Amino acid sequence: MASGQRQPVKAERRPTGDHASEPLGRGDTLVHVLGHPDCPLDVAAAAADAQVWNCHRFCKLLHHAGLRFVYYGLSGSRVRGGEVVDIGVAEPPWEYGSPRHESYTALLSEALRQSHDARPCSRHLVCSLYGAAHSDVDCLGLPVIEPMVGYDHCWAPYRVFPSYAHQTVIYTLQADYVENTRWFDTVIPHFVDPADYPLGGGSGGYALYLGRNAEDKGISIAEEVCASAGIPLRTVHGGYWGKRKAGLIGDARVVFMPTLYLEPFGYVAIEAQMCGVPVLTTDWGAFAETVEHGVSGFRCRTEAEFLCGLERVGGLDRERIRRRALGRYTIEAVMPEYTDYFDFVWNVHVNGGYYAANALRHAFRR
Repeated sequence: MASGQRQPVKAERRPTGDHASEPLGRGDTLVHVLGHPDCPLDVAAAAADAQVWNCHRFCKLLHHAGLRFVYYGLSGSRVRGGEVVDIGVAEPPWEYGSPRHESYTALLSEALRQSHDARPCSRHLVCSLYGAAHSDVDCLGLPVIEPMVGYDHCWAPYRVFPSYAHQTVIYTLQADYVENTRWFDTVIPHFVDPADYPLGGGSGGYALYLGRNAEDKGISIAEEVCASAGIPLRTVHGGYWGKRKAGLIGDARVVFMPTLYLEPFGYVAIEAQMCGVPVLTTDWGAFAETVEHGVSGFRCRTEAEFLCGLERVGGLDRERIRRRALGRYTIEAVMPEYTDYFDFVWNVHVNGGYYAANALRHAFRR
């Protein structure tokens, strides 16, 4: 490192504890999942809430990984393969700094303490799934991970970003805060269940825009391009879930995602690819990581490129698009990276941080 540059913040060297750097024993580990502060974990009742779906998918991943876990959620929460600790009801809705924030924090802190004491095991990990709602919780000195990081209110010392693009944005916005913690973050993409998104044949012949009715999502670009090309465009802003949503996507010739801001991930692009449907996107943000140009769609910067991409999507192999998605954006694809990251976090947390022996992330263990 050149003279004058700021040195990385590192813990002092200290001996490694016995077996502390070995892979997590599934039966010896308990994951405490701090969930949604305003909605019970029930995707059937809150199908439009993206954070409820994140909680559902993450718990599903823990179950598939064979990890014991406890979900701390509102009354009516349901999980498969884990336990639920009831944190009451959302009255009034959670807001940072409000009396409800204080009461929710106190309830969650006490529930976590009791659960920790009542469930002895070798390793306890805390996973926060709702950003700042959990930032004041007393986590008992345990390692706290934010998986499936939200937009700009992440706070935990260990974070899983869905894209390098979003990681870069957070590191820029929170430069002072992340200086001491960025050494221990990682990037693992979001994921879906492929059974929910079967291969579609594009029989509807239409282009699809599925998202908010907002200019920053690029809806006018989709409208202009389809009008110029004489291709029918279906614009859908909500109300489609489950098989109905998958059918809508699978029958599309192409899905438009011309987001104007820097997209942190963009679930619709992944849902489309899982159905074998090519996507037309802008050429920045997470799309540079999730859309393989000329294979799973086209990333565009001008009207001419959008029109050219729209003309060429019919030549893309829909089965190949789905195979690519299956290899990257399913529980099976990302689960080894998550479980390896849990091992990594435990090791650096208890064994000296930067200097922890065998502190190797998944990319170094392949």
